[in-house]
This record gives sequence, structure tokens and C-alpha cells, in this order.
Amino acid sequence: MQKQLLVFLFMMSFTLAQSQADSAYREDQIYVTIGYPLLINAPDGITQNKLSHTFSLGYIRDMPINDNRNIAIGLGLGINYNVLFTNLQFNDDMTTNVVSSDIINQWNSTELEIPLEFRWRNSTRTNYQFWRVYAGLVGHYALSAKQYTNSGSLKSSVPLTTQNFRLAFRLNIGNNTWNLTYSYPIDSLFDFGKSTEDKTLNEIKTAKLGLIFYIF
Repeated sequence: MQKQLLVFLFMMSFTLAQSQADSAYREDQIYVTIGYPLLINAPDGITQNKLSHTFSLGYIRDMPINDNRNIAIGLGLGINYNVLFTNLQFNDDMTTNVVSSDIINQWNSTELEIPLEFRWRNSTRTNYQFWRVYAGLVGHYALSAKQYTNSGSLKSSVPLTTQNFRLAFRLNIGNNTWNLTYSYPIDSLFDFGKSTEDKTLNEIKTAKLGLIFYIF
């Protein structure tokens, strides 16, 4: 009888723990994005070439704000890596630049990204295939930025003076596995306060279009 009672109590405690876990479920906390960076407000003649790309990996804390837990606030931290190919080349201190179709120029940057989202989804505690619409801001804190240039037999690399911190609007929308992500920049890419003579480059920004995948 004592064994049966112990088994019963164990099963009850396990069921209660599962119920509490289910009632406190969260969604979409680890994410991976792959996409294409887009130059915006670039002066005439400045183009992208080859296959530019961007990659992010991060964690967002999902904080539901209603009883159904399908409306939430998300705040997270991730790492973002960008490779952008363009025909715009800067010199060592970014005071002058060259635009040429003969130049294969690569901008590499690594950033911390800090997403803040308002999240809506039609999920339930047992439904894992649902629509989601997440909108908000993402901050980018620059860790490193460098330019690699290949012009015939000449190869070089110089640091890029990017903004230390930039903001962008971001929208993620999709169903189940496949979700589109688009971010539109608020701030310009470069910090030309002490350098370039070409002030039209002050307006260059980078948007991002791609796919975002949520692991759980």
C-alpha cells in the first residue's frame, strides 16, 4: 500500500510540474537569420556586386503579456556578421574614395545586435505550427569593420569607420518554419564626422532582407 501511495504521489507531482510548465510556455527564443544586405541612399555609380550576405544567431527572451501567452514582448542579444561587395573603395583613413567597376571591394563587419519586439502569434500550448508577426527595433553595436580590396594584382585591407551604434526597424512575419525578416535602417552606416570630403556618402545605409528560423 505504501508503494502504491508513493507511486501515486510521484505521478501527481510529475503531472503538476508538467501542467505548470505548459501554462508558462514561451516561443521563438533562439533564432538564426540568413539574408542579403542592401545599400540604401548610395550616390549614383555606387553599386553592389557578387553575392553579399548577412548571418545572425541570437537569443530573445519571450515575455508573454496576456493569459493565452500569444502576445508578448521580446528582448534579446545576438551576433551579426555581414559581408557586402561594392565598387566603392576608401583609402586608409577614409578621407578619399574611388568608384570603379574594376574593383572587387568587400566590407566585412561584426556586430552585437539587440532586438526589442512586440510579438503576436496564433499559437497555443500544443500547437507548434502557427502564424507570427513580430515587429520592433534592433540595435547594432559595432565590434569590428574592415575593407578588403582586390584590384588586379593589388590586395589591401583597411579598417572602416562605422557608427558605433545604429538602430533599425525590423519586421518578422511567417508561418511555422519559413519566416521573412526585413530591417530598415534609421541611422547611417559610416561615421564621417572627421574624415571624408564627399558628404553624399553620409547618407549611405544598409537594409537587410532574408529568412529567420526559430529553433524553439
